[in-house]
Amino acid sequence: MKILILATKNCNHRPQLETRLKKMNIPYNLKYVEEHPELATRFKIHSSPNIIVDGEVVFRGEGEQSLPSKQELKMLFAVKLFDQGKKIYNPKTALSSDT
Repeated sequence: MKILILATKNCNHRPQLETRLKKMNIPYNLKYVEEHPELATRFKIHSSPNIIVDGEVVFRGEGEQSLPSKQELKMLFAVKLFDQGKKIYNPKTALSSDT
């Protein structure tokens, strides 16, 4: 599973998102829209931050929308990993625990 955070350099929410992923031991790459405008075009990015998993935008930080919680991130990754046949997080139990 390849996770990409695509954000603007001045995005105030990006550091919070990175902190959540690091605490969950989820590896990711970070790219800035200013340095990779082709990605903004490809993924139709108009706001920041964005989470792209295996080439699919799974979260768009738009307007006053809050960042995904730790539990929402666990559920998102559980579904992706389950689809790939990996059992890191179980989708059925991902939301039931705070770990």
